[in-house]
Amino acid sequence: MKTYRKTAVMVGILFIIGTVAGVLSGVVTAPIRTASTFPFNVAASGPQWITGTLFVMLMGVSLAMVPVLLYPVFRERNQVLASGAVLFRGAIEAISYAIMAISMLLALTISEANAAPGADAALLQPLESVRAACVSWTEIWGAIIFGIGGLMIYVLFYQTRLVPRWLSGWALVGGVLYIVANIAALYSPLHKAPDIGVGIGLLLVPTALQEMVFAVWLIVKGFSRAALASLSTKTATYES
Repeated sequence: MKTYRKTAVMVGILFIIGTVAGVLSGVVTAPIRTASTFPFNVAASGPQWITGTLFVMLMGVSLAMVPVLLYPVFRERNQVLASGAVLFRGAIEAISYAIMAISMLLALTISEANAAPGADAALLQPLESVRAACVSWTEIWGAIIFGIGGLMIYVLFYQTRLVPRWLSGWALVGGVLYIVANIAALYSPLHKAPDIGVGIGLLLVPTALQEMVFAVWLIVKGFSRAALASLSTKTATYES
């Protein structure tokens, strides 16, 4: 029970770290991204931009660890879904964050090249257009992967009752809306990832709220003892 309690707390903390890191990345880089000269202004604020990139990497690593920690809890219930969650919310999602981080660093490289003596911004603009498109496509693709992996995790939570079913059910509904919002963005003329709370981005709000409630629940309440006892009985029966 102590091991499961530690797992629940660690998962809750990782959710919070990932969310806070994502918010901090946006806050740190916002003054640079919203400038009219972006991305050619990045070099002037290089350390600030790199800090924002590191927050993206921290977000990716912390969120990728969640399904890894949950795998031992879920594998006896449904190994296929447990493994799928590790693949989607762990490996593939982590790759998405890595691509976004590299794309951010490329913005710094482009800006530094533009600041070099004799540089021609017109020649660098096509490269920047490709880099920006890479970011947009990766954000949408990564969000869809995030949603699919999340559905796997919360189906397992719903089945095992390790957290109240209203909480896992909320996540399942929110996960479907999250995927719908990003598929809509995929087909939109600009192919731009939805902004939370704006237009189609309103569909992202239920997931954002649920994950914070979920994180706090795990830290404060942990997993249901009755559900853990049931899982342990089933595991013992299976092993015998």
